[in-house]
Amino acid sequence: MNYSGHSRLHAGPVLTALLVFGFLLLFLAIPVGTVFYSAFVNADGSFTMGHFGAFFKQPLMQEAFFNSLYVAGWSALLASLIAVPLAYLTVRFDFRGALLIQTLGVLPLIMPPFVGAVAMQLIFGRSGSVNLLLQDWFGFTLPFMEGLNGVIFVEALHYFPFILMNLVVALRNIDGAMEEAALNLGSRGFRLFRRVIFPLALPGYVAGASLVFVKVFDDLGTPLVLGTTNMLARSSCSLQPRTTS
Repeated sequence: MNYSGHSRLHAGPVLTALLVFGFLLLFLAIPVGTVFYSAFVNADGSFTMGHFGAFFKQPLMQEAFFNSLYVAGWSALLASLIAVPLAYLTVRFDFRGALLIQTLGVLPLIMPPFVGAVAMQLIFGRSGSVNLLLQDWFGFTLPFMEGLNGVIFVEALHYFPFILMNLVVALRNIDGAMEEAALNLGSRGFRLFRRVIFPLALPGYVAGASLVFVKVFDDLGTPLVLGTTNMLARSSCSLQPRTTS
């Protein structure tokens, strides 16, 4: 009886691990491995780098690739400017509403990015509420949503929670003794943050910023909604062969 119960007790975690491993193998490792393999082989199975050469020989794909890098990099930077102060303020200062700010900061991830793009167009677009007010009051408008700037603006607002969540966890895990030692040595304010706190939280920040960069780089919905055609995901879709009935 005891031996049978002990065996069943250990069989559960093993079965769960096998199911998770099988799922990841079937739906992640094999598809990604197949794509990676096909990128480096010819039809006859020989190794080649020609697919990459053919890709970058197309002016459209060159422009789209570098535009996607540009948008992803600036989106990660703008998202950092939003997330880093929020994470620091809500973790380091005890005030009413800190938890609410962190909770509301995650809400953009619930909706698809193209939904945010539509909303941002209505608010910050050429005929949006903000520009109509600026035109009425001051006689000028600002190109918030024009071209790649609009994509950067929307993507940063949508994906900054990735940095916020990772950085909040990293800041909470910092040993208080490190900060106390820095304070005793005369480090204060921004110097304390720059020399001690942020380097200790850097792994969390890098993890969040990397997620933002990757998500922006392969996003399709936002460029489609904003009418930006010179980005990689959008250009790749336009080159897909169409089947006719």
